[in-house]
Amino acid sequence: MCDGSVACDYFRNISAGLTRNGVDVLLVELGSGIPPRWVADLPNVRYLSLNASGRLQYPPAAKRLGEILRTEKIDILHTHLFYSGLIGVYAKKHSPETRIAIMRHHTSVVRMQGNRLYVAIDRWMAKKADHVMTVSNAAAAYMRDVDGIRREDIDVVHLGFDFEKFSRTEEDRHRFRAEFGIADDAIVIGYVANFAKGKGHIQLIEAFERFAAKVPNARLLFAGRGDDRAVRAAAKGSERVIFAGWRDDVPACLSAMDIFVQPSLSEAFSQVLIEAMAARLPVIATDVGGAREVIESGVNGIIIKPNDPAAIERELVRLHEDNDLRREISERGARDVRKRFSADIMVERHLELYTKWVSER
Repeated sequence: MCDGSVACDYFRNISAGLTRNGVDVLLVELGSGIPPRWVADLPNVRYLSLNASGRLQYPPAAKRLGEILRTEKIDILHTHLFYSGLIGVYAKKHSPETRIAIMRHHTSVVRMQGNRLYVAIDRWMAKKADHVMTVSNAAAAYMRDVDGIRREDIDVVHLGFDFEKFSRTEEDRHRFRAEFGIADDAIVIGYVANFAKGKGHIQLIEAFERFAAKVPNARLLFAGRGDDRAVRAAAKGSERVIFAGWRDDVPACLSAMDIFVQPSLSEAFSQVLIEAMAARLPVIATDVGGAREVIESGVNGIIIKPNDPAAIERELVRLHEDNDLRREISERGARDVRKRFSADIMVERHLELYTKWVSER
């Protein structure tokens, strides 16, 4: 169950892997939605929308969900994101036999929003759920050390990917660049992330301005959804900074880039970091969340301190000037993520946990 759409590759990969292993899957969206097109291609996968588009609709949604869990004898409800976790925990009173597992995809983002009630509810959910999962060892440590979640059974499941989609092609590169008027010889620094507090867009703009003063044909490419007004204001209308908006062709977007930077101030385990490395891009990432679980700095990527535009600019210059380093980091990064973060490994970990929880019940 998820607050937003389940149409993404993450849910498709999990659903396909689970059903191959004999598991029946019911995908639930909290809000109004439509079934992903790939649902029709997967046996034993169904889709349900609770049509709860606002907070006033959450209590009846929790009741309806509880009735579904009970009547369909659902063994495990695996929730993703804040409100799905909250509704899932409440729904359990209608179906006590169902195990509620909440997945934490964040570390300090909730605290950075400055909402104490939100933080308290987040902590309460983690205590009340039967099982708590998260996407990195760093996120699990944060929950214990900062959030004060006093439980030792926080399970880590790293994200897994279908890497065939992230092969860079010259056709995609030329098409995407042509769409936004980017010259073939331009050096494109890229970042794919929603525009939200703590994502580091403004720090990257500051670093890029310094870099572009030395590299006139440099361009900065942002892709993502959300309120980008503050970021656009920081860019000061520069034609060198390109806002591509939300894209459903992320692999093509990555193909248009030469260096990928993740300047985030807070992450649990960034999906796009793996995707960029799989696309054979040299990656600079801030030392937040699970970055060190993916990157060995100087070997398959570069790790820097968060909130340090000067460090971003320094590493951009180093990669731009050292073609051999850029190539070596790119190749090692692509090789390492394919070995460690495949969709099959992710599914195997889910199956291991699900089987354990059902047997314990």
